[in-house]
Amino acid sequence: MRKYFGKYLVVLLLFVCLGIGVFYSVRQIFMGDSGRRNTLANRFVQQVEEYPSDDITEAYEAVKAQEETLWASQYGKQNVPSEVTYIPAGDTGTGIISRDLTSGSTWVISRDNEIQGLIVFTFDDTRQVKVLMLSEAVVVIAFIVITVFFIYIDRRVLMPFNTLSSYPEKIAKNETGEHIPESKGRYFGRYIWGMNMLTDRLSGDRKKLRALEKEKQTLLSSIAHGIKTPVANIRLYSEALKNGLYRKDGTPDPDDAMVAEKIEKNTQDIEDIVKELLSTASQSIVDYEPKIEQFYLTDIGEWLHEEYDNRMSVLKIPYEVDLKSRVMITSDRSGIIRVLTQFIENAVKYGDGTRIGVLIDKSDEGYEFTVSNTGSRVPENEEHYIFNSFYRGSNSETVEGNGLGLYEASYIARKLGGTVITRFNEITSETEFSLFLPV
Repeated sequence: MRKYFGKYLVVLLLFVCLGIGVFYSVRQIFMGDSGRRNTLANRFVQQVEEYPSDDITEAYEAVKAQEETLWASQYGKQNVPSEVTYIPAGDTGTGIISRDLTSGSTWVISRDNEIQGLIVFTFDDTRQVKVLMLSEAVVVIAFIVITVFFIYIDRRVLMPFNTLSSYPEKIAKNETGEHIPESKGRYFGRYIWGMNMLTDRLSGDRKKLRALEKEKQTLLSSIAHGIKTPVANIRLYSEALKNGLYRKDGTPDPDDAMVAEKIEKNTQDIEDIVKELLSTASQSIVDYEPKIEQFYLTDIGEWLHEEYDNRMSVLKIPYEVDLKSRVMITSDRSGIIRVLTQFIENAVKYGDGTRIGVLIDKSDEGYEFTVSNTGSRVPENEEHYIFNSFYRGSNSETVEGNGLGLYEASYIARKLGGTVITRFNEITSETEFSLFLPV
């Protein structure tokens, strides 16, 4: 939710500005009413002063009776004073000090430059307060509705989409084989179903391809070994021919020696072709080319939590990631993840479910990524072979596999300039698989 904080802050500031704008707009509207009220009061006072009667009270009453019925149509109903009071100049008993000047105005009546009294206009301003409160309430309600809408969109659409958007890349890079957790939401149900179907399809195709690769390797190895023996014999025959072993006198013949050299050259060409063929076939097993960049070790830790926390919880396997160093590393993030994925998948398949731990650390020599688990142990005399292509240990007879996972990890490690090893920790009774990348 933290990544969306900026958006909510912008919305809040926008509505604060909108609230301030509404406040001043309402005030501005009512300031127009204030001008009309002043016009009404000024005209009333002027008519009282010009009324043809020496008695100001009589003039006040007459003008009031005459004009009061016209105020609503001329100035608007909201600008009609709720009360108009005349206070003679000598009347000191009527107090005006406590009157709220924001809802009324006081005007002086004078004739012949002599003050005759005061006229106080009182207006009912509850309408302004009500309009202002209603307007601000609408702004607040709109803010709450939009914020709730954004939260709903973030939680139901954007956040799930951001999580799901990484899966196609993971599948393409062979960084995961897990299904996307099923969702009860109506927005991505079919997408998740389709992605899981694609994952199953790709996983099945990958297994078939690896089985074919294994058959191809077996065939090529058989062919190579089948060719090596006759080629070696041909080389021996040519050597004997060159040394004259087939002549009765045992003396080498120059023509035979020339023919023997041509035979040796062709046998060498055949051997080179076989070596190249085997080398090319071995390299085609794993499709990987490193993309070197800088990133933090915390990126690996976050990926491990995101990818495996829920899965280990479902499998009820205690799972721990110990990130001892958070420094920056220059390597291929995807390659490291693929190696750790192979180690963890092996720990799930061959472990007893008691514990799986991941250690990420940095020393003066380099970076170490170790996956440890309890359970079935690799026999010590087989540890040297388990990183070979298509090799499967004697402890894997009941577990499905093709013997390429650890070979892939070893191949990637070599591409990154590092090494992979396995060892049994006598202290913790755990099997450990480690990737080491030098500084």
